Amino acid sequence: MIQSKKNLAFAFLFPIFVLAMLTFYKAYILSTGEEIILPISGYDPRDLLSGHYLTYSIDYGLESVCKPNTNSNQQPGYVCLEPKMFSYTAPEGCSKMIRGVCSDYGRFTAGIEKYYIPEDKAKMLDNQIRQKAASIVLSITPGGQAQVKDLLINGKSWRNLK
Repeated sequence: MIQSKKNLAFAFLFPIFVLAMLTFYKAYILSTGEEIILPISGYDPRDLLSGHYLTYSIDYGLESVCKPNTNSNQQPGYVCLEPKMFSYTAPEGCSKMIRGVCSDYGRFTAGIEKYYIPEDKAKMLDNQIRQKAASIVLSITPGGQAQVKDLLINGKSWRNLK
């Protein structure tokens, strides 16, 4: 009886602990990372289960980031923002970099390509991004982890738009 109560308590508390650690990790990246702003372009896919997300492509200022893979493995990649370059290994002497993965189709993803927005602002923000008036504010750690801080429309936070 005592063992089953311990198992039940563990089964209940462990997911809460993991979610709390994930939240603290994301908050750590936001508070300690260096802030940069990058232009984006994209669209607003509507999904009944997950809500309104702006899914976008980030303009890193490079001609080509990833080459299409011939094998089915996802390959790690690094976008260096200063100086501008792309590498499949961690670049030395890079002051700002974003660590991500090159997919089979030659697309670089770093987990920062989606931004949740409220339903009442979705149409307006979708139109603004399609007009290429949008950018994102990122917080980047020295190790290349990136976290989205804010979405900017014409240089102003989307939260301040009417």
